[in-house]
Amino acid sequence: MITKYEIDWNIPNNIGYFISTNETGFSRGNYRHANFSFAVGDQKKTVQLNINSLKNLLNVNNITFMNQSHSNIVLEVDRNRDMLDCDAIYTTNHEISCAVLTADCIPILITEKSGKFIGCVHAGWRGLKSGIIENFFNTFPKIKKSDFKVLLGPCIGSNNFIVKDDVYKHFKKYSDRFTKSKSGNYCMDIRSIANDILTDLGVSDVTISRSCTYNGNFYSYRKQKVTGRFISLIWFKK
Repeated sequence: MITKYEIDWNIPNNIGYFISTNETGFSRGNYRHANFSFAVGDQKKTVQLNINSLKNLLNVNNITFMNQSHSNIVLEVDRNRDMLDCDAIYTTNHEISCAVLTADCIPILITEKSGKFIGCVHAGWRGLKSGIIENFFNTFPKIKKSDFKVLLGPCIGSNNFIVKDDVYKHFKKYSDRFTKSKSGNYCMDIRSIANDILTDLGVSDVTISRSCTYNGNFYSYRKQKVTGRFISLIWFKK
C-alpha cells in the first residue's frame, strides 16, 4: 500500500489525483519507501512494485512518466507512452494518467472546470526560469485562464532552499520572494514564485500545499542527495 498525502482540491468529479509520501512502500535503504523513479539508483524491481501497488490502489492502468531535465518542453500524450523527454504533459485521452516525480521541485497538477483535460508540470527554479509554466498554459489559447484548476504540491520551503546570487539574478521581477540568509546567500520561495507566475497569466484557481519536502514525509534532494522521488498523479476516473 502506498500512503497518500491528504490535500483537498476542488475539481470535477471525473478527475482523480494522488500525491504519495515515503511512509510506506517497497523500496529500502536511502530510497525507502515509495520511490517511483528508475533513474536514481533504486532497484528496478522495487520501483516497479511501487508502481504496480499504486495502479492497483487507484485502479489505473496506464501511467505516463516524464524523463525530466528542467526543460521548458510541453508535450501532448495522445496514446499510451511509458516515458517522454519533457517537463510537462497533458492529455484528453481518458485511458492515460499523467505523472510528475519530485524531491524538492514543485509538482503541479492541472485540469479545468469541465474536466475535459488533465496535465502536470515539473517546476524547479530552472524550470521557472525557462518558462515551463508559461509554456504549459499558453498551449491552450482557447481555454479561459479563469477556467483552469491548479494544484501546487509539496515542495521545498524557503527556509531550506538556499541559493546564491547567480540564481537570484534570474528572478529580479520576483525579488520580494527572496530573503537574505545568515550565510549571505538567499532563501528562495519557489512555491510563491510559481503562484505569482500563474497570477500574472490570469490563472487564479490555485490550491497550494504548504508542506515542505525537506522536513516532511517526502523525499528531499537537498537534504539527502541519494534519495527517491515521490509521485503526483492525475487521471480520468472510470
